[in-house]
Amino acid sequence: MTWFLYAALLAVGYALGRARLGHRASQWAAWQLVGKRPTGPRWWLGYTVRSAENIGWLLAHPVQGVHAFKHRNDPPPQRSPAMKIRRYDGEA
Repeated sequence: MTWFLYAALLAVGYALGRARLGHRASQWAAWQLVGKRPTGPRWWLGYTVRSAENIGWLLAHPVQGVHAFKHRNDPPPQRSPAMKIRRYDGEA
């Protein structure tokens, strides 16, 4: 019975993952927030959808969220030194 429950939970999780609930709403919200100066109810709804998406991600991935918050203002990594190019005289 336990294995049947695990298989059923796995199937339900897979189906929910494939359905991508909220994907269309997320895409719509992303497009509403693109532009010169979005205003009005569409702007509010777009930010509400995006905020819900971010809160859901933080609830699903708390450790990564804390890590990202701690390192949000870190400077970019230093660049490696430039490559040195030597002349090739044609001899091996």
